[in-house]
Amino acid sequence: MTSYPLFAVVPPGLEAAAAAEALERGFAGARAEPGGVAFEGDPLRANRALAIPTRVLQRVARFRARTFDELLAGATKVEWAPFGGLTPRAVAHKSRLYHTGAIAERLAQVVPAGPVELLARLDHDTCELSVDTSGEPLHRRGWRLETGAAPLRETLAAGILRLAGWRPGEALYDPMCGSGTFLIEAATWAAGRAPGAGRAFACERWCPPSPVPAWDAVPTVFGGSDRSRASVEAARRNAERAGIVLTVTEIEVGRARPPAGTGLLVCNPPYGKRSPAALHAFDRLAAALAGPFAGWRAAVLVPEPAWVPRLGRPAAHLHPLTNGGLRVDLVVAEPRSPHGR
Repeated sequence: MTSYPLFAVVPPGLEAAAAAEALERGFAGARAEPGGVAFEGDPLRANRALAIPTRVLQRVARFRARTFDELLAGATKVEWAPFGGLTPRAVAHKSRLYHTGAIAERLAQVVPAGPVELLARLDHDTCELSVDTSGEPLHRRGWRLETGAAPLRETLAAGILRLAGWRPGEALYDPMCGSGTFLIEAATWAAGRAPGAGRAFACERWCPPSPVPAWDAVPTVFGGSDRSRASVEAARRNAERAGIVLTVTEIEVGRARPPAGTGLLVCNPPYGKRSPAALHAFDRLAAALAGPFAGWRAAVLVPEPAWVPRLGRPAAHLHPLTNGGLRVDLVVAEPRSPHGR
C-alpha cells in the first residue's frame, strides 16, 4: 500500500478527535495541528476510512520562496505527471509573495492543467504545496439527499460523537433528529462500514486500487424522534439510502422515552435564527434530561454560554465548535445522580 505525507483538514475544534480517529484506523504518526491532522498513509484509504475530515491533502513539496523565481524552481522539482492535471490555488501569510492570484498564475505555468486542486500555502516565506486527494468534500456521503432547515454536516456529527466519548455498543438517542445525521453516522460506524465506501475520489487517478476498509460490527441500540413529520420522513428515507434500519418517531421531545437503561442522548436543538421558540425547545430538552433520560449521558450543542446551566447538569466537558458559521459549545454532561444533582 502506498504511503505519503498527508494532512486531513477538519472543522475547528475537532483536531484532537480526528487525530485519535486516524491512529485508531491505523495511520502512522497522526498528530493534531491547527486546522487538521498530519499523518502518513495511503490517500485512498484515508478518504474512505476517516469520518471527521472535510478533505485530505497530499503534501508534495516544502521550500523557501521569497521570489517568484524561487517559487518556480521549487515547483519544477516535483514530478506532476502522476496527478493528471492540476488547478493551482494560493493562500499567503506574512510572506514577500503575497498576491495569491499571481502565485497561482506562476504555478499554472509549470504544472499540467486539470481538475485536481493544487494548494500553495506560503507562510513566512516558506511554500508548502499540497494536492487535494478528495475531490468532492468528504461530508457528502451520498445518502443525505434530504435536509432540514439547518443541517449538521456529517463530518461535524462524526467529530461530536467522538468528542462525547461515544462508541458503538452504547445506546444512542436523538430527540430532535432532523434529517437523521447523528443517528445514521453512528449506525454506519456501528455496522463496520467505512464512511467513504462506495464513493470515488480524486486520488484514484494516481493511487493503486486497494480494498475498502471495514471493521467489526457492534450490536447497538439506536432511536430518534422529532416533532416535525417532514423531518421524520426525511430521516427515514436518508437511512434507507444509507442502508440503515432506523426507528424514528414523530413526537415532542417531552414525550420521548429512552430505548435502553443507559446511553448517550445527543442533540442539535434549534437555536438563534433557526427557531423563534428556540429557548422553549431547549427547556423541554432539559426537562427530558431531568426525567426519562436522567440516567443517560448527554451531548448537546448550546449556542449561548448563558444557556448551559439551563440543562440542569454540570458540563463535564465543554468543546468550542462552529456550526453553519455560528460559534457553539458542545456540552458533554454525565448522568444525574440518584439524588438529583
